[in-house]
Amino acid sequence: MEPEIFINFKHYDNAVGTNSEKLLTDFKSIKKQNGLYYCMAETDLYLQKSFPGLHIYGQHVDSNGYGAFTGSVSIESLLDLGVKGSLLNHSEKRVDSSIIESVVKKSKELGFKIILCVENLDEAEKYSKLEPAYIAYEPPELIGGDISVSSARPEIIGQAAEICKGRTKLLVGAGVKTKEDVDTSMALGAAGVLIASGIIKNAKPINRLVSLMGNR
Repeated sequence: MEPEIFINFKHYDNAVGTNSEKLLTDFKSIKKQNGLYYCMAETDLYLQKSFPGLHIYGQHVDSNGYGAFTGSVSIESLLDLGVKGSLLNHSEKRVDSSIIESVVKKSKELGFKIILCVENLDEAEKYSKLEPAYIAYEPPELIGGDISVSSARPEIIGQAAEICKGRTKLLVGAGVKTKEDVDTSMALGAAGVLIASGIIKNAKPINRLVSLMGNR
């Protein structure tokens, strides 16, 4: 099984605005886009219409629909842009459990995919019961660092995979940077990885992404 790779652009200066379009133009050169997902800032999601062959996802979404909800990002608005999924509850933008439950429920009704981020096994157990499209396990202390969860705590990946089995797909994040990190995560039961600085902050993001993909 080939890994699913979700690239979080975060709000890095080289990955928003015109720079995000430059990155997408580079990534577009990869012929095999199946299993590649680009999680971008809300202000750049309109680019989905300019890059219809790429899978562009959001970084956050709210439970409300259209209406008097200043500052909100609704699932409906993303679907109207052609965006079919989003991160939720990332460690840098945590939300209450009631919102998580509401968003996941609504996402399934509308055919929208949620990548629900969790920080520990207890959260994985709790939220996998909601059956979001994905659970992304990211220990917060490893996010943005040089040590990956697959090397620091590989046994946790296997436990998380067992929790998610039959309910949802598991993604592994936090410190992921190499093909070995991806391979280890897959061998332990993950469906893929969620990666940010390991690609976006690399001197040549396209080269790093291609190296993570291996021979696919």
